[in-house]
Amino acid sequence: MFKRKLSILFSFFLLFLYSCAPHQKPKEISSLDHFIGNDFNWKELTGSDIFVSSRSSTSEEVMAKIYSSPSMQELQEAKDKMPESLALLTDNFLNDLYTDYEEMSEHQQMMLLENSHCDMKVLNKETDPKRFALIHQKLNKAFTYLRKTKGIRSGYAFVGNIAKANVGGQHGYIVNMATGELVEFPISSAWHGIGFQEDSGRTPVGYFIVYDKYSQPGWQSRTKTTAPQKMFWKLEGQSYIEEVLYIYRKSTKTEKAFICSNQFGLIGQNIGSEYVDLEATKYLRKNPDEFSFIDNSNSGVRQLYLHGTNREDQLGYELSGGCVRMSNINSFIIKEIVKKQKTLPVFLDASALHPPIKINLPGFDNTDLESIYNEQSIVIRTQNLLDSMTLNNKLYTKVLPPLANSIAYRMSKIENQSADVKISINVPFPESAMKYWLHMQDTSNYDHIPFQQHFGFKGEYYKDVLKRGQEHPFFRNYQYNELKTYFTGRLDDAKLRLEKDLTNAFSKYDIDTTGFYSMINIEEQTVIDPYFNDNNDSISGIEFLSISDERRRVMHYMGLLDTLASDYPENLDQWDHLNWLNAYTSLSNELPGSLPSGEIDYYDAILAQAYIYALGERELYEREIKAGKLLPVKGQNFQEHLVSKLGPEGALALMDEIGLWKLFQYSRSSENTSNMKITTVSRPKEEMIWGIHRLAEAYYSKYKWISNQYVLTSSVNGQAITMND
Repeated sequence: MFKRKLSILFSFFLLFLYSCAPHQKPKEISSLDHFIGNDFNWKELTGSDIFVSSRSSTSEEVMAKIYSSPSMQELQEAKDKMPESLALLTDNFLNDLYTDYEEMSEHQQMMLLENSHCDMKVLNKETDPKRFALIHQKLNKAFTYLRKTKGIRSGYAFVGNIAKANVGGQHGYIVNMATGELVEFPISSAWHGIGFQEDSGRTPVGYFIVYDKYSQPGWQSRTKTTAPQKMFWKLEGQSYIEEVLYIYRKSTKTEKAFICSNQFGLIGQNIGSEYVDLEATKYLRKNPDEFSFIDNSNSGVRQLYLHGTNREDQLGYELSGGCVRMSNINSFIIKEIVKKQKTLPVFLDASALHPPIKINLPGFDNTDLESIYNEQSIVIRTQNLLDSMTLNNKLYTKVLPPLANSIAYRMSKIENQSADVKISINVPFPESAMKYWLHMQDTSNYDHIPFQQHFGFKGEYYKDVLKRGQEHPFFRNYQYNELKTYFTGRLDDAKLRLEKDLTNAFSKYDIDTTGFYSMINIEEQTVIDPYFNDNNDSISGIEFLSISDERRRVMHYMGLLDTLASDYPENLDQWDHLNWLNAYTSLSNELPGSLPSGEIDYYDAILAQAYIYALGERELYEREIKAGKLLPVKGQNFQEHLVSKLGPEGALALMDEIGLWKLFQYSRSSENTSNMKITTVSRPKEEMIWGIHRLAEAYYSKYKWISNQYVLTSSVNGQAITMND
């Protein structure tokens, strides 16, 4: 209780090899001697002519907005100097962006217009002859290998210089393999440096291929791309999960590094039997005979990629977890090349362009690395995790048997086998318990608290279904002990079923099951929502409940209002928009739900005002983004931003006004599937309490799916597997 009060008080004051035989090194010649011709023949390379997507009609307003971005201006300037074929592919991306722009969220648009990077330079004999000649001289071995050894004389390739930033490295080059023209932009390779071992966190060098479609089964890097509509979306577990909050480093506690927008799987082509002449031997001061018979063939197993990143401010420095990062915009140019060519040759080397100089790396810590998927995650999201028939059909027939087969297959290929599986369930915090939140923070006894979801994930209201007597399992009234018993039983059942499926799979792959329980660890994992963990004196009763960020803000404002009413009651008299709460403060000592049914108590009133504040805060935040006035900060930071401009009373009064207006608009929108209405935003709040509750709960229901999931994470010997194993 003291911890909660302290937190709320603080918030209130803030308101204020070809073989192993001896080899001969290739003769040192300039890579410029290799390139002839003006451009290359797309039809010869890909079997089809170059194409340009027809541009859909785009308003001048949209184009003006896009080209107000410094990064897009840089891209346009670079496009004007590109080889014709690459400029046409860049146009494909721009056409898609014009089409998708209005489908992007305001947050995505803001990041594109204000925070995105391109930093692209076209290097040829006309644009920058000195830099053009320097890159060809320093990376000559890469160009020679691609053209002479691999016979790549048409199309585009990617060459990365992963030497440290202080010697001129950390740049990638799109190379026209017919003319030698280069497009240069910053990249970021591993902060651990160069290396080939699994779990080393190092970036390998040598020759790789990116495939548009990769058919090799098993645990391998896979190319995954998207339309601009999902620019700046996080990729995790091979799925796009949500927008990133930032595309610059904020804090690992706020948001860790992620793969974003597009990822291109690096499939290593050197297996240690071929001498690969590398500039990296000089950079690393290695004997070529020791270093040049490289094996990078495990790069797919290591889940290494070229990819867009949410650390665009760190590009140009060696700060990744092993992958090669690039800006999200540049990842779309690579996407268009891969889409056209079907493959992209890649060569990574390390060459010092100049003597070492002193530089300062941007803010960084060794936990700020994108995930390389040490675990496979299977997430089941369904409208109703209490619907046993539907869930059992999916879980027991479509998920657990192939998962068991994948684990057994992987274990049959290794010695000293061990596997770990964690199973967890989370369901959304019920609307019916929202007004009990203040009380729940101080008790672990929830026997009198109703747990019931009133709304589905699209705002559909379920009370009428209950009246017809056909109880929907997810939407009838439960006590928490019933939920806990049910979900604990579900986890136990899933564990037993997986053990059975694993036993059958072990038999299929002739794995001895004598030491089954020493090899297999299946853990029923309770994932406690960090919000509940931080804000409750006891968490023993809400292990399976989770809540979205948006609904957490409602709880924040409940605590704030409770603190005002108990410690600063004079503000309820002085602040006009809160006068109406005075009628309910005398009921604050009554337990929530203790009044006769249908009567409004103190907690109903506090919750209604908290909904209004949270809705107003969100709407004001979105308005400032639209106006281009605000960096992407949310929640408490945005509240402090408003207080700094308007003062505590002014900020809360504005959130009240805008929140009521937002609720009024929502009541008349097509999103309001239950067709509830507020007739005016000027009517006293006490006459609208139940309407505010129902409308706000319907509005916030669209965020509940984030907290509704059945998750299985699995690994073999600490390494990820896939269902294809």
